[in-house]
Amino acid sequence: MTETPTHRWLEPRMAGAPPELAADILRLVDTTPGLDLSDPVAALAAAGLAGLEQVAEGTGERSAALRLLAADAALTYAFEAAAESGRSAELAEQVGLEGELGERLARETRAPAGSPQAEGS
Repeated sequence: MTETPTHRWLEPRMAGAPPELAADILRLVDTTPGLDLSDPVAALAAAGLAGLEQVAEGTGERSAALRLLAADAALTYAFEAAAESGRSAELAEQVGLEGELGERLARETRAPAGSPQAEGS
């Protein structure tokens, strides 16, 4: 496992996770562009949101189930890390319906009829 604060924070928590799920969580963290891996809260939240977006943009194939679980786990870990550092309210505001998640949902609902985004809803 890569030695960053985010990877070090994740390592003991994923020890009992199914290997495929743990590997996909790490793939999300390692492949999401622009993550600040020195901050587990921010990195895991951004990776989780990116994973949810990948699932939402996908074709609904069964293989997306693992990515959905990994995205959910990354967001859950982000909130666990936030709770440990007293940043839960900050993270909830940042990624909740008034934050990044809300912005992404609003973009989806504003998509013009006939666009790939609108057809997927």
